[in-house]
Amino acid sequence: MGAYRPLRAVLFFYECLRLLLLVVFIFLAPLDAAVYGAFFPYLVFLSPNALFPLIALFVWLRPETFRNYLSLYMAGKTISVVLFFVWELFTSRHFLVGDDVLRSLVLLGGSILINLTDILSVWGAWILNKKYRGGM
Repeated sequence: MGAYRPLRAVLFFYECLRLLLLVVFIFLAPLDAAVYGAFFPYLVFLSPNALFPLIALFVWLRPETFRNYLSLYMAGKTISVVLFFVWELFTSRHFLVGDDVLRSLVLLGGSILINLTDILSVWGAWILNKKYRGGM
C-alpha cells in the first residue's frame, strides 16, 4: 500500500498547483471586463475545480477509505479534458485577435499545459483505482 504513496502525493500537489494557476489565469483576464460583470463567470468556473485538491488529499491520506472518490476524480478530469477541446474548437479563431496577443498566448499555452497534465492525472488515478480495487 505504501508503494503508491508518492503517486498520491504528486496528485495532491499537482491539484494544489493547478488551482493556483487557475487563480492566476483569472487575474490575467482583462480587468476591464470586471466593470461590466464579465469577471464573475471566471470565478464560477474556478469553484468546481476546488474539489479536485480535496479528493486528492483524501485519497492521499486514506486511500482504502476514500477509494470510491477516485472514480469521481477520473470522471471530473475526463470531462475537463473533453471540454477543453470543445472550448479550443470554438475559441481558437478569436484567440489571436485583439489588443493583447501576448496575454492570449500565455493563457492558451497555460491551458494546453494544464490539459496535458490533467490527462496524466487521469492516468495516475486510473493506476491507483486499479490498485485499490484489487487489480494489481
